[in-house]
Amino acid sequence: MRIRIDGTYAEIVHSVNKIRTILPIGSVSPVLPLQRPHTWRVFLDTAPKRTGSRWIT
Repeated sequence: MRIRIDGTYAEIVHSVNKIRTILPIGSVSPVLPLQRPHTWRVFLDTAPKRTGSRWIT
């Protein structure tokens, strides 16, 4: 699943940390600036459920 988060840098960091406690995160895109001041966008890709096999974070 792909999750998009828009907000200030502090809001994005807080949201990513909260989501990491619930879902395994496979990758996080680079933080992209939007045209609004002090607003950023990031995409998270959730990884499949951990079944004992390893996957790269």
